[in-house]
Amino acid sequence: MPKYHVPLSGWASASITVETDATDPEQIYEEAMEEGVPGICAQCSGWGRNFSLALGDEWEPETDEKTGFVIVYDENGDQVQMPEGED
Repeated sequence: MPKYHVPLSGWASASITVETDATDPEQIYEEAMEEGVPGICAQCSGWGRNFSLALGDEWEPETDEKTGFVIVYDENGDQVQMPEGED
């Protein structure tokens, strides 16, 4: 019986932890992107199985709907706010 591959696309999210002295969410975002988005392991990618999973290379940060600023969280899970006078 013939086999067929059915390509699917969906949605994924990733989080990058970066150590920095910056306090501006936009700068923190830029430094995080320099670290690079993590990939997935061979097992999770489906290597050698009847499915495959690949991550694209275009990632967009989450932004605040009201301000449009990048959303960044500190190590306590609190959202980092734009420094005064920089909005």
